[in-house]
Amino acid sequence: MAKFSYLIFLLPLFSFAESNISNESEFALLQTGGNSVVETYNAKTMTTLEVGKSSYILSGHYTLSKSEKVDEQTNEKDVVESARNWDVMLKYERELSKSFSGYTAFSIEGDKFKGIKQRENLDLGAKYFVAKTKKFNSFVELGARYSVEKTTTRDEDGDDVFRYSKGRLFYQLEHKKVEHMSYKFWIEYLPNFTEHEDYIISYEPSISFVLSDVFSLKTAYKGIYDNQPNEDANEYTDYTFTTSLLAKF
Repeated sequence: MAKFSYLIFLLPLFSFAESNISNESEFALLQTGGNSVVETYNAKTMTTLEVGKSSYILSGHYTLSKSEKVDEQTNEKDVVESARNWDVMLKYERELSKSFSGYTAFSIEGDKFKGIKQRENLDLGAKYFVAKTKKFNSFVELGARYSVEKTTTRDEDGDDVFRYSKGRLFYQLEHKKVEHMSYKFWIEYLPNFTEHEDYIISYEPSISFVLSDVFSLKTAYKGIYDNQPNEDANEYTDYTFTTSLLAKF
């Protein structure tokens, strides 16, 4: 599956004349000491290369949270992880008209506390721009997804690798309200056609305040609802609330 997906992205690479590259990265860090020792790291990045009517997007994120606990019997300190999740995605978009684009994407993700050792996703779909101006940008993506998921534990039949056919519906809007403030909201719905009772809804509202030509301060709330979580996961909903430094260049 991975080899096939790489070929999809290599085929359109014929010319890089008149290319344009941009990057958007953010980083958040929380550290506490004394009676409570906690470290939380959250990093995201997205690089976009535009070549004519084609766009190549490389993005990813990594979240890690760990705390220090003291054993009451031995009085020894031990570091315990409470969150670890990540993803990497390579996406190709091709403009078909002013309002429509086609896209394909390959991504890998993992979350040990959800019981997901590794999940590979192959996407194919279309993108429609509802509005596209300097101050307001809104679009919808509709497509199909094929997933290969490896879990951290085996099920009753001894299996730990599962294959799913899914759909994908994504909507995003971004509005530059005033000169130094903008907000963004996106929501994603992933129905599972293999396991009909399983679906995932993810969403994130955020607000950014411009500090300089490069840096902004961003506050975001991201929620992920899984209607049928893996056996290792206890909750249906995971959420993160972050305040991070955002850099665009």
